[in-house]
Amino acid sequence: MKKIILIALIGISLVACNSKPSLQEYLVEKENSVEFISASLPTNLLFQNLDSLSPEENSSLRKIEKINLLALTNKKGKTMLEEERLKLKSVLEQPAYESLLDFSSSGREAELLFVGSEGNIDELIFFGYDSEIGMLLLRMRGSDVNANDIYQITQTAQRMDMNALTGDFGDLLGDLGQ
Repeated sequence: MKKIILIALIGISLVACNSKPSLQEYLVEKENSVEFISASLPTNLLFQNLDSLSPEENSSLRKIEKINLLALTNKKGKTMLEEERLKLKSVLEQPAYESLLDFSSSGREAELLFVGSEGNIDELIFFGYDSEIGMLLLRMRGSDVNANDIYQITQTAQRMDMNALTGDFGDLLGDLGQ
């Protein structure tokens, strides 16, 4: 009996040691780093005036509960940028993250992933990388989000004025474009 318990404990230890960090662990680790630009906001603070949106757009945006943004600019050094890109790609290669879109060309990458099912998306993740600019990770968490909601959100985002976003988040998005 003792041997079985010992083998089980060793097995659990090996699995725990070999597991890759989750996206949440990566975000928590990097959000307090001076090297990264980060922001986490509940969407009720971010989208305060939804009156001008259609009922479908309004409903879709309200399903998003929180947005996390993490960015690393090329100003921090190409070596660090490449190391962090590889770490993040390793996290995003885990089976929990399903790819919707994957693009790579001439020092640029973009990937759109989700966690959950097509009918109930728990997280939508965008990872973008440009060897000359830096990298960006955007994670939206929500409830009862489906593929149609994602379409509505992307259509709304294309028309959105980033300067109209409230507080530091809008300033942060503006700074990333510089």
